[in-house]
Amino acid sequence: MANVITELTNQSIFGRIGNSIVGMLFGFLLLIGSIILLFWNEGRAVATAKSLREGAATVIDVPADNVDSANESKLIHVTGETSVTDPLQDPIFNVSEKALRLRRNIEVYVWKEKKESKSRDKIGGGKETTTTYSYEKVWSPDLIKSSSFKSAEDHQNPARVEIPKKEFVATDATLGQFRLTPQIIGKVSGDETLEATNDQLSQVLEKFRSKLKIDGNQYYLGTDPGNPEIGDEKISFGVLRPGTLSVVAAQTKQSFTPYLTTNEREIELVETGNISAAQMFAHAQAANRTLTWILRVVGFAAMFFAGMLVLGPISAMARILPFLGSLVELGFAIVSFFLSAIVSLLVIAVAWIVYRPLLGIALIVIAIACIVMLKRLHTKHVATAAA
Repeated sequence: MANVITELTNQSIFGRIGNSIVGMLFGFLLLIGSIILLFWNEGRAVATAKSLREGAATVIDVPADNVDSANESKLIHVTGETSVTDPLQDPIFNVSEKALRLRRNIEVYVWKEKKESKSRDKIGGGKETTTTYSYEKVWSPDLIKSSSFKSAEDHQNPARVEIPKKEFVATDATLGQFRLTPQIIGKVSGDETLEATNDQLSQVLEKFRSKLKIDGNQYYLGTDPGNPEIGDEKISFGVLRPGTLSVVAAQTKQSFTPYLTTNEREIELVETGNISAAQMFAHAQAANRTLTWILRVVGFAAMFFAGMLVLGPISAMARILPFLGSLVELGFAIVSFFLSAIVSLLVIAVAWIVYRPLLGIALIVIAIACIVMLKRLHTKHVATAAA
């Protein structure tokens, strides 16, 4: 059984041009998608920031040990100790914990395929591609489907795991006199890993008990932890114990629901520890700014890639002479970068004119400056070539 497979393929100039035309069509769609993403992101960012400012101005602090009906449907901030009455229990391992959440985590030993391709341009515009498929055994939190592997018959992963991952959430959890919803518990981090013990192993369902061993803080499903086989599993448990929790949400009877602001945005903030409402809103604003920049970068990158795809057919035709194709592609990359920057700024500026007029106008001025700079660079390049 070979764990490294090499495949050599050749493509003619006509095949490259045909693929580039298909890529060009996809590039136009990607360009439209990137513009929509950038415009939508600015509207989302402004609306979220506005809703958070509204929330910070209207939220009221209430004690956790008293539910006042006068605060029904209002945005409240509550800090206190969480608790549960009934323990959570895993039916396979019979692990029982008085906790907000109990997670059965798994890792499965599987084959993983790695694909690497190297291409070489040929005189006449053709392309020779060497593709290497390599296979290694890894521990993965999820099953990897092997049906799509290049060498699937020799590197088969199991169709399912014997013991799957599972999450158990308390339905009787409280924050003082308030009931906690599964949605709020789902936003709380800080799980602790439970120790794997022989006493607990003796409580496992009989059908699995003989197959399990203790390996550190994990239960090992397989023959030998030191020599794992495909399909072997490691099982561990994470538990979220009761502790101090801070919540900003709408009071609904004796529980919480997301608060709907005047611009129809939902607010439901959850943090561990004794965190003031002002701090929680500040953290939410910071997270909103971070997400905004991430999506801006994603939109710009998509636009740049779209530009390269749209110009692909010209680049493919220039590949008749390999060195010429490389120069053309480099030039297109520079042009695509500047055009993507300009269009991105213009799209964001238009969005800001709709949502934030002053900043939008400033961005348009910057975009125009970029256009002027690009034109000067082009003029200088033409003058240099003429000389």
